[in-house]
Amino acid sequence: MDLITLIGIFFASALVLTIIEKFIFKITNLPINFLRNFVGVWFVFSGVVKAIDPTGTAIKMEEYFEIFQNYVPALNFIWEFSAHHALAISIFMIILEIYLGIALILGTWKKLTIWLLVLLILFFTFLTGFSAKTGKVTDCGCFGDFIKLAPIQSFYKDLLLTVLILIILFGQKSIKEIFGKLLNRILLVALTIAAIAFTSRNIYYEPIKDFRPYTIGTSIPDCLKLPPNAKKSIINLVYTYKNNKTGELKTYPPNQFPDAAEYEDWTFVKREDVLVQKGDEPKCKDFRISDASGSDQTSMFFEEPETIFFIISPDLNKANIDGFKKIIAVTEDAMKDGKYAFLISGNAATDVEQLKQKLKMPYDAYNMDPTALKTIMRSNPGLLILKQGKILAKYHYNNLSDYNTIKKSVLK
Repeated sequence: MDLITLIGIFFASALVLTIIEKFIFKITNLPINFLRNFVGVWFVFSGVVKAIDPTGTAIKMEEYFEIFQNYVPALNFIWEFSAHHALAISIFMIILEIYLGIALILGTWKKLTIWLLVLLILFFTFLTGFSAKTGKVTDCGCFGDFIKLAPIQSFYKDLLLTVLILIILFGQKSIKEIFGKLLNRILLVALTIAAIAFTSRNIYYEPIKDFRPYTIGTSIPDCLKLPPNAKKSIINLVYTYKNNKTGELKTYPPNQFPDAAEYEDWTFVKREDVLVQKGDEPKCKDFRISDASGSDQTSMFFEEPETIFFIISPDLNKANIDGFKKIIAVTEDAMKDGKYAFLISGNAATDVEQLKQKLKMPYDAYNMDPTALKTIMRSNPGLLILKQGKILAKYHYNNLSDYNTIKKSVLK
């Protein structure tokens, strides 16, 4: 699904709600109430898809805060605190987004709701504008992993929403509470509590719906390949020369340098690769398992015919030790049954050895980019089961079955 299709669904949903309200609740000023429903549906959907994977939103927010440290170092204490508490901040933003969307549709506390929406959309517009201007954070996570938007798309999307919310702000007199004050408030509180419960569930377990590339059933070797019709990158070489007399800088494409007669008046400065068209990338482009020396060992695991149990940990220093113990109990039984087990982390060898000694883990350890590991598994640690590169199962340590159950349900 693309953004235009999604906007069409929001439009249709808002239209249906507006027609129902017109004939049942006798609302007036249909344009303002249509916009109210349109923006409300948008915010509810945006919040819900983020609530499916709140850890993913936290990873994105942490990325923003870490980048801000380089742009506004004077506020590093704020950025460091925010990065450390990125999950809590993300949960608050997700719940606020859902709450405001529901409140806008119901017409509850309209002044407060609309002004909070103004502040929230200005914050989002700042983030997406920063991404579009700097090229940092290439995906804002506006719809979680459901739809990936280019930074400029995200920025224009937020500009549109800003305009719509301002129109609603000036036309708020036409908005009334759909079910009356008491029922509206009961509904708003009940639905907000449900949103909190749903978001919390997806923190302590793997997301209820996986929009990431590494879904169960995915063949990672196939996922590392581009389809035959994939768009290729187009890169132009540009050469910069400086005029020795005037100091003027000029750029030239390949084989089009200063005329031979005046070539001696120019000095070569630099060569740049200018991206004209960004090509497609494999969905699992970051899946690369390396050994302690940095050598790529990925293909070795794809060629192994036996089932492999991978203990996944993006950062061993932040991993749940009790979670490790649960997974180790399963992998030890798997090894007794002739399966293989390995540890994959994003840490240095010293951190790996310390944990292996602490937990008496008899596994060989390998390395992968921490961001890729976070994409594969939100749990830290988590259990990934592969057979010849195909994902058979993924387990958060909080919903991990014993080995015999896994064998019956997954390895059958």
